[in-house]
Amino acid sequence: MKPAQPNQSLIDGLACLQALAAHGGPIGSRQLGRMLGLEPTRVNRLLKTLAHLGLAQQDEKRKYAPGPAIHVLAAQSLRASGLLTNALGPLEGLLEFGYQVAMGVLWRDQVVYLYFVSPGADPRQGIAQEPLFPAHHSGLGQALLAMHTDDEVRELYAGTPHAGEVVLDGANGLLADLARTREQGYALTRVGETGAVGWRTLALVLDGQAGTAIGLAGDFTDRSVPRLVRALRSAAATIAEASDRRPRSRTT
Repeated sequence: MKPAQPNQSLIDGLACLQALAAHGGPIGSRQLGRMLGLEPTRVNRLLKTLAHLGLAQQDEKRKYAPGPAIHVLAAQSLRASGLLTNALGPLEGLLEFGYQVAMGVLWRDQVVYLYFVSPGADPRQGIAQEPLFPAHHSGLGQALLAMHTDDEVRELYAGTPHAGEVVLDGANGLLADLARTREQGYALTRVGETGAVGWRTLALVLDGQAGTAIGLAGDFTDRSVPRLVRALRSAAATIAEASDRRPRSRTT
């Protein structure tokens, strides 16, 4: 929910930064402005400010890309939270079931996959390899969206480019899916890009990490769901225990 007096310059600046990070290559200020629905002159000012801070940089064609300071922020945040370090072992343990294993966080109406590995792939290659993915088409996304009220979900989708693509109401709407997720304590969906018969995702939110979910995806039966839910909850508990044991940084 927005605060009573949101700082729009900060909101627009972070939107520019996030769009740069997600774009996958250099982009001009005019193109970025069209993507975000912002005036080109405003975007240009914001990008120059980000470049001054080292969070963006220009190439020889005067297009913008993430700057070195964004990697500093990423490294500092991952180290401070300890989430990825604590989660790698339990997540790799879930690969024994032969399904895709993922961990992600919610960014507006998108899921950012911190970890995503398919069966047979090298687990070491699973860190931050996947692009942003629509939350309503993701088991992890639905588990995370279910942590919000229906009114918050409505407000979220009213202000996104995907607003016209997402059916919120009705028996098959997103809000009904989220209600089932809250009741079950986990998301069980048939959504995604695979399109294979029986392909589903199963996901739940980490205890103590309300903005993070872990999940499995594959061709599993209803009979397998309780066993997979137990495995996910066990992995989540192990991650939470490791986070509780992790020493906090001290200042002097």
